[in-house]
Amino acid sequence: FKVRRMKANARERNRMHGLNDALESLRKVVPCYSKTQKLSKIETLRLAKNYIWALSEILRSGKAPDLMSFVQALCKGLSQPTTNL
Repeated sequence: FKVRRMKANARERNRMHGLNDALESLRKVVPCYSKTQKLSKIETLRLAKNYIWALSEILRSGKAPDLMSFVQALCKGLSQPTTNL
């Protein structure tokens, strides 16, 4: 039993390391990457979702939005500290 538990723990550790590495890569490509303040996992995912949506809207409409509406689209549903970045 103990060996199975140790193997399961090792698999879970590896899974979490992979997830954290993927989130770190995502943090580097979303618009408000900060070297001083790391976005939380949920904020990273929310921002990525908003960014993808905003970019798809640009493609759909065929025109670049004004900066203020683009920023508002990115910040939708994010916490105040993330919005301040």
